[in-house]
Amino acid sequence: MNFFDRKTILIKENFGGYVKKIYLVITIIGLIIILGLLSFFYQKKNTQYLKVKKGDVQEAIYGLGKVRSRSTFDVKIGIMTNISKLYVKEGEKVKKNQKLISFSGASLFRAPFEGTITNIELKEGEVALPQISIMRLEDLEDKYIEVSLEQDAALRVRTGQTAKVIFESLKSIELKGKVQSLFPKKGEFIAHIEVKDIPENIMSGMTADIVVEVGKKKDVILIPLKAISEGRVVRMRADKKAVIDVEIGYTDGVWAELVSGDITLDDELVIKGKK
Repeated sequence: MNFFDRKTILIKENFGGYVKKIYLVITIIGLIIILGLLSFFYQKKNTQYLKVKKGDVQEAIYGLGKVRSRSTFDVKIGIMTNISKLYVKEGEKVKKNQKLISFSGASLFRAPFEGTITNIELKEGEVALPQISIMRLEDLEDKYIEVSLEQDAALRVRTGQTAKVIFESLKSIELKGKVQSLFPKKGEFIAHIEVKDIPENIMSGMTADIVVEVGKKKDVILIPLKAISEGRVVRMRADKKAVIDVEIGYTDGVWAELVSGDITLDDELVIKGKK
């Protein structure tokens, strides 16, 4: 092989490597462009433009409530003794002054009110320990709702406020109630909700969604909560976008009262990445 043949081979090899590099660069650039276009069209497709509106907003506190019996009675004794006689069984309805249980030493307990026996811990002949509940009597007809609140929520709840009560299995029925009292209990903040006409099939211990109405504003400018990010919204006005600082007041979980911010009823708010 002479000098010119070797030179020709080297040129071909270098040219082939150069072409491969060009193809690689073009491929990478093409992929970047394609990914960019896909991202652009995806964001455009999933971008919403929501109108600002004017209306009323009802702010509420949400919680999980539990049905309680207003009248309960636990049988307890002061000394250790044996159970001599059980006159009732669990689930039995009893009348006022009806015999419930007796202990060695002639101690006899009677029902202080009409109700239902909801718990019996021991059997006849067994030993009952001091200050331990042996039997429970409840008036299942007289019920109320008890709901535990977070500290911030408890600060906004007041007696007399209206409450909505919704049971999971009875979503078509919305009961009305009122906050009767608010008090601390074992490190929690408890709201006592009075509800009229609780259905008979709703028993003590069942849970319900509670909505306490803590405030209402009428005829105010409202913006969607999902448009707000870190106290700002993206405003669309005259086909131009701008990031605007906003301050909100009352909110119902979907819409918020606009307290301050350069937003008018003619504006739209941009929400990206939402379907």
